[in-house]
This record gives sequence, C-alpha cells and structure tokens, in this order.
Amino acid sequence: MGLLGVLLLGVGLSLDTFAVSLSLGFAGCTTHRQRMRFLIVIGIFHFLMIMAGWFLGENVSRLIADYDHWVAFGLLAIVGGKMIKEGLSAEGESVNCNDLLSLRNTLLLGVALSIDALITGFSLGMVKIRLFDGPPLGNTLLAALLIGLSAFLISAAGLKIGKRVSSRLGPKAEIFGGLILIGIGVKILIEHLS
Repeated sequence: MGLLGVLLLGVGLSLDTFAVSLSLGFAGCTTHRQRMRFLIVIGIFHFLMIMAGWFLGENVSRLIADYDHWVAFGLLAIVGGKMIKEGLSAEGESVNCNDLLSLRNTLLLGVALSIDALITGFSLGMVKIRLFDGPPLGNTLLAALLIGLSAFLISAAGLKIGKRVSSRLGPKAEIFGGLILIGIGVKILIEHLS
C-alpha cells in the first residue's frame, strides 16, 4: 500500500469523526480549549489504535470483532442521548459545553470513533505498507501518523462547519447533532450485524 492508499484510508476512517464533529459544532461547543482537546484526542486515538491493531494481529481481532460494534454503538448513543436531552431542555438556555465535551466524554468519543482504526490496524499487519525505504515498523508508524492527522483535520472541518450551521439553526441544532451521533452508532451496529 502506497501513500495514496494510506491517505484514502485516513479519509475513510475519518468520515464518522467528521459527522460527530459536525454534531458537536451544532451544540456550540467550540471554545478553543474544547476544540483542541477533542481534536488531539481524536488524532491520537486513531494513531494509537492503528498501531495497537498492527501489533496485536489478527487473532485478537476475532475476539474484539464479536462486540466492538456494541461498544461503539453504546458510547455514541450515550453521548447522543445527552445532546438530545440538553437540546430539549435548552429553550433559550445556553448548552453546557463543559459537560458535553468533558474530558470523560471526549475520551469516550475517542474510543468509540477509533475502534474501526483498531480493526484496520490488524489488517495493515498483513499488508505491506511502502511509504519510504525503511523497516515495516517505520512505514506503519508513518501511515498511522498520516491517518491520525487526517482524523484531526477532518474533525476540525466538521467542528467549524457545525458551528456555522448552529448559529443559523439556534439551540435545536443540538438535537440534530445528538440524532447524528445515535445514527452513526446504529449504522455501525447494522453494518456489523448484517
């Protein structure tokens, strides 16, 4: 797999993070500190999960594959439900972004959104990645770094777009954002159960 393949893989793995970032932008949770913490967690988790998957190999992936979709669905449903609840009770109130993007919730989103990267890492262990003349570990580290960077940048775009749309939709945009999160969780569940 060359550079183009790795970049396409990074974009593909970042589509869910884009949608989640968009929904978080709807909530108006876009202080600089919250954005940076969320983006850093997303980028680092994607990098670490690719590397963990690469190191652990195919045997462990079979164990995780039986329930990874339930974990992702559960985490996204919890955060999405919380956003819907806040949106319904936010008649004219500002959203409590400190709670929505608390460190705990940010880490939960990081795990939920990077489970696919873990599984992808397993498959990368079986594919020869050739980004430069060097050892397989070096090529995999560079690929994981590029995928993490893709997740970071695509999530940043989602936050920015979500914030702009939110200013037009008002406080009910958070309900839409929560529905997006739950929808992503349901999509993950259906894909793995079918």
